[in-house]
Amino acid sequence: MPTRQGAGRHLLSAERALQTAQRSADVDALDALLHPRSVAAGPDGSVFTKDDDLRSHRSGALRITSLVEEHLEVEEAASTGVTRLLAAVEALQDGSPVSVRLRYTRLWVRDGDRWRVLAATLAPA
Repeated sequence: MPTRQGAGRHLLSAERALQTAQRSADVDALDALLHPRSVAAGPDGSVFTKDDDLRSHRSGALRITSLVEEHLEVEEAASTGVTRLLAAVEALQDGSPVSVRLRYTRLWVRDGDRWRVLAATLAPA
């Protein structure tokens, strides 16, 4: 069962919106939730930008078929926040099926009145 500690409602909503956008490959929502300078490190050590991430969803190279939240922690500190998510993920990566449990750690920053992901890591759990 998912849990959260020290959660700010607004950041929790942003994290859940990001998960929903990932599941549905909603490129417009992802564009709004990722900071223009967003950078992420994948489970294989690769580094990718916001444009790389959007391109993979837009082209279908990455299609998340299931993302089930197992545990979630949310912490806010003024204009920054961190979410730590443990999730079971099933996807098609370049047409090959992938099933893995991942730990996502995301650094969020306030951009006006909304939260956006500035940096993220994805690691096998």
